[in-house]
Amino acid sequence: AANFLRASTGQIITTLLAFYLLFFFLRDRALALPTLARLSPFSNLETGKIIVRVRDTINAIIFGTLAVAALQGVLGGFIFWVLGFNSPVLWGLIMGLLSIVPVLGSFVVWIPATIYLLIEDRWVEAIILGLWGGVVIASIDNLVRPLLVGDSMRLHTVPAFVAMLGGLQLFGASGIVLGPIVMALSPSYWLAFPAPV
Repeated sequence: AANFLRASTGQIITTLLAFYLLFFFLRDRALALPTLARLSPFSNLETGKIIVRVRDTINAIIFGTLAVAALQGVLGGFIFWVLGFNSPVLWGLIMGLLSIVPVLGSFVVWIPATIYLLIEDRWVEAIILGLWGGVVIASIDNLVRPLLVGDSMRLHTVPAFVAMLGGLQLFGASGIVLGPIVMALSPSYWLAFPAPV
């Protein structure tokens, strides 16, 4: 519980810090981009290509994350409606919003709901919700996100999936964005700095 709370708090602080810094990055981008091009070891053309690649990768990750969150919310709300829970649209919305947060996720809603059904002796419905949540909702993140992100980044699904997992392992929650960026930029670096013969 302590690790979970620490990770959740760290994620919230990191997210707030990211939005705070993003404001200044967006506001001062007219100054930042020429400075970045001047400090870059690449030519202006190569630096421009790298900046465009990073922008496309971030757009792909944001699109993939929002699409997966919407899909998980719809699937969660649907099963809550089928099982007769009150306010299935609200619960679906909450699951969608929680699935955006890497440390949390939609399981924060459907696992307690499954436990509630077990306590109420509604075994069949509990099994249905547990299977639906564990197989359908949980696998959406692992199957659909790499497909969406990989397509937008013009990467095969396997490298996109490996980039996300590797990013999470190396960088923590921010690795969902940093991993695919590193993977997308790697060919540019290989072409710019060929190995000695």
